[in-house]
Amino acid sequence: MKFKLYILFYLILFLARRDHRKSRSQLNKVKSRRLKILLRHLKNSPFYKFSASQNSLEAFPVINKEVFMQNFDEINTRGIKKADAFKLANEAEKSRDFSATLNGITVGLSTGTSGNKGLFLAGEKERAKWVAAVIHRVIGISLRPRKIAFFLRANSKLYESANSCLLHFNFFDLMNDHESNFKRLANLDADILVAQPSALLKIASSFIESRTTPAFEKVISVAEVLNDIDRAYLEKVFRLTLDEVYQCTEGFLACSCKCGNLHFNEDYIMLEKEYIDKEHKRYHPVITDLYRQIQPIIRYKLDDILVEGDACTCGNRFEVINRIEGRAEDVIRLTDRSGILIDIYPDYFSRAITTASDEITDYILTQTGKDMMEIYMNTVSGEIQQTVRNNIIELLSKFNIEPAVIHFTTKKEKDQRSKLRRIRNEYYKKMQDNRNR
Repeated sequence: MKFKLYILFYLILFLARRDHRKSRSQLNKVKSRRLKILLRHLKNSPFYKFSASQNSLEAFPVINKEVFMQNFDEINTRGIKKADAFKLANEAEKSRDFSATLNGITVGLSTGTSGNKGLFLAGEKERAKWVAAVIHRVIGISLRPRKIAFFLRANSKLYESANSCLLHFNFFDLMNDHESNFKRLANLDADILVAQPSALLKIASSFIESRTTPAFEKVISVAEVLNDIDRAYLEKVFRLTLDEVYQCTEGFLACSCKCGNLHFNEDYIMLEKEYIDKEHKRYHPVITDLYRQIQPIIRYKLDDILVEGDACTCGNRFEVINRIEGRAEDVIRLTDRSGILIDIYPDYFSRAITTASDEITDYILTQTGKDMMEIYMNTVSGEIQQTVRNNIIELLSKFNIEPAVIHFTTKKEKDQRSKLRRIRNEYYKKMQDNRNR
């Protein structure tokens, strides 16, 4: 009961603050105050104790996932050991029972898009704040009872703790057989569906095959990059505009507005940008979570490649993300005619493939060698394959790159534990792994 009162308290707080309506100068003042409060709590983090004493965000080092996990024991403020957290999380993965806690702290395991395991810790108030934020910005507030279907790799108290007479969360384990999951979903008659794009695509196909019409009032895409071709297909099947959430181990970062644009939750986070292109449009976000105190997220650099968006007309003044292109390791890297290594961002290849034909509704491009690519598509048409090949050759010529060796395949990897990545660079990943050995 106390936990649900926390949720109600934070929900009322978010509704009253209306931070998304504040001017940039007002918002910066609010975030500065919240940062000062956070710095006081960091005295309990051995890793951040000295930096916190400087009373400046710039005094903190920029870190990534590798550094974060290496210093897990020293970063968290409750003295929780990484070995103990991993043991609890791995046991939950095997048993599929995610209810256990460690000293009252919820432990979650993330495989990440790249497959590198990550841990997150959350206390009772942090979980309540997260639930309130999701209800406020994603689920929406209603006095009508609603059922929510969550298709996720792992269940958590984060999802089940908000169950009430108005909201009932139902967890669907992605490790279970899809047919049995879909049968249960059909019987549930859920109002809201939450799943990653790869799962949504399967659910949409099942509705078509069963000749039944989905009647969700809201469908929310999470966990994976939602590209334009998948969005168009899913919105056609579900007959509504998809909502999107940008969330990872590092926090609840962004969600879509009524106009369909992704806005950073700038009242929760301090956002810095590490630009990676000359135009200063693409960047890696460097995140500081203003509320996480048990496992602080301070100047944490994500590998995600984001593209800046323009101001939105919805009234929300938080920063807009035009699109999420993928991760740094998914950038295709090829050598041009001068011997210079060129980075080509995933979106270029996605467009080269999808503009070839309307018949292409499923595809994966993988860089498998220095100048080699493998492409899976849902069509085996030789004419379409040639168009895709020509589009890629034309794309590469713009970067002064010789045509790559392109192999088409009809085999598609099926691993429910892996996140869907349309553009992948397995060659670069192998090279990095070899260097790190």
